[in-house]
Amino acid sequence: MLETSTEREIKVDRARVWAAWTDPKEVRAWLNLIDVEVPTQPGDKLRWQFNRGGRIDLVFTATLRDMEPQESCVYDWDVPGNDESTRVVVTFVELDEGRTKVQLTHSGFNDSLRSRLEFDAYDHHWWHYLERLAAYLEHRPFQFHKTLTPPKTGIIPLGVAPEVGMVVADVAINSAAEYVGIKAGDEIRAIDGIQLKEMEDFHRWLDDAEAGQTATFTLQDRTVELVLRPFTS
Repeated sequence: MLETSTEREIKVDRARVWAAWTDPKEVRAWLNLIDVEVPTQPGDKLRWQFNRGGRIDLVFTATLRDMEPQESCVYDWDVPGNDESTRVVVTFVELDEGRTKVQLTHSGFNDSLRSRLEFDAYDHHWWHYLERLAAYLEHRPFQFHKTLTPPKTGIIPLGVAPEVGMVVADVAINSAAEYVGIKAGDEIRAIDGIQLKEMEDFHRWLDDAEAGQTATFTLQDRTVELVLRPFTS
């Protein structure tokens, strides 16, 4: 079984971090959700719904398994490709007054291709989500790339596996990717000759890319030239 873990130090006290994690209005704000359900007791359901600019919303669902207020949450997390729920454990450690460490572990992914693609995405995105939480609570811009305004491809990935590359979940409407015919289900094996073996390969390439640049995308059955577009909020 595959497992990923990450942690983030946040410069506010534990009570404030806990409130942001468990209050629906705050969760909607720091994750930029269009709909949210936040569980308050074991057995309750969690639902995070993202609109990423494509035709299909991203929806995460889970069931709260256990909760220790201001200390930890344990979820049975639904993942396509898994016969059983995966397990997400989030702990909140008070380092000192005004500093809290959030630690997150996500385990239970199986060896199916879909589950491994989902694992690769979560391995990337949990760090991303905790950085969003930290930026929200510290009242600063969220920054995931080298710049606050990275260029846009319009590709919404499902995940990456070495044997298929980056599988496309969706593309943003009227985006550069849509313009060149990239669609859900496509497998992007390489960009500008860089093989995609994990999600970080795509984001490292994007960190060095610039708006207006023409990039060569090698797919499972064709090659396309895509012109990167400027960042839009």
